[in-house]
Amino acid sequence: MSIPFEGPEKKLEIILKTPLPALRSNADGRWSEVVHACGAKIVSSTSLSSLDAYLLSESSLFLWDDRILMITCGTTSLIDAVQPIVNLVSRDNIAFFFYERKNLMYPHLQRSDFEMDARDLAAQFSGKSYRLGPANDDHIHIFYHSTPGREVENDITLEILMHDLHPEVLEAFMPQQDEPVEAMERRTGIEALYPTMLKDSYQFEPYGYSLNKIADDTYLTVHVTPEPGGSYVSFETNVHEEDYSGTINRVVEIFRPSRFSLVVTGSQDENQTPQEQLLPQRVGGYHRTENSFYEFDSGYAVSFRNYVKAES
Repeated sequence: MSIPFEGPEKKLEIILKTPLPALRSNADGRWSEVVHACGAKIVSSTSLSSLDAYLLSESSLFLWDDRILMITCGTTSLIDAVQPIVNLVSRDNIAFFFYERKNLMYPHLQRSDFEMDARDLAAQFSGKSYRLGPANDDHIHIFYHSTPGREVENDITLEILMHDLHPEVLEAFMPQQDEPVEAMERRTGIEALYPTMLKDSYQFEPYGYSLNKIADDTYLTVHVTPEPGGSYVSFETNVHEEDYSGTINRVVEIFRPSRFSLVVTGSQDENQTPQEQLLPQRVGGYHRTENSFYEFDSGYAVSFRNYVKAES
C-alpha cells in the first residue's frame, strides 16, 4: 500500500534587521544544505537582482537580501532548517520570525506536531504561539517572534489553501504522455496567473506540480497535489492588491475545491487598508464558515477564513 502524500505545508519566514547581500549566494552550497536539513532538495532556480526563487522537491524557497521564505510539504521537517538558517544570518540580526503550520491530513506520518515545533522554537526565540480557526476544522498554527521597537514594513501575503479538487481538475493536472508542462498550464488556465512574471515550473512523477513566479521583489508560488482521496493546492503571493477579490475568484475557478481557507498576513496600521477590505464579501458558489482575525503586538496581523462549496 502506497503512503499518501501530505500536501498542506509548513512555512517559515525570517525578516532581518540588516540586509545581507551575500546571503543569497549558493556558490558554497549553503542553501542546498539548508534544504537538505529538512528532508528536501533543490530542483531548479530562477534569479532576479533583488530575489532568488528555488523550486524544491517539496515546495519552495525564496531569498531576498533582508528576508527568507521557505515552504515545505510532505513529511519534511522544516523546523530542522531553522538552526542552519540562524547560523547564516546571526540570531541577533533577526527582526521578525514567523512559523506557520496548517492542520494536516495525515499527521501520524509526521516527525513532529506544532506543539513540539513551538517548544523547540521557544527555546531559541521569545515568541508566542497562536491558532486561527476551529480546532475540529481547517485551521493554522503560528509561532511568532519580534524584536521590540522594530519598525514594521509595508508588506502583505495572501494564501489560498484548497482541499478536494473537482475530479475534472484532478484529471487535467495528471501528466499526459510526452506532454510539456506548458501544455498542462494552458489547459488548466494556470498560465494566466500573473502572466508577466518570470516563471519556473515542474511536473513531478507520477503526479504533482509546482510553480514559482517572480518579478522585482514579488513572488507567486503554487503547489498542486492531485492525489485522489487527498487532493490539495496551495497558492501564495506577496503581490499587493487593493482588492484581492479578482485573484481569489480566478484561483478558485481554476481548482474548484470543495473547501478552502484564505490567509492574509501583513502589516497593519492606520495608514493602510484594513485586511477586511482586501478580501471579498462573497466568493461565488461558496459559503464562509469561519472568520478569524488576530493582531500581534508588533504591528503585524493575520486574517483567516474558511469556505465550503454551496449545495447545488
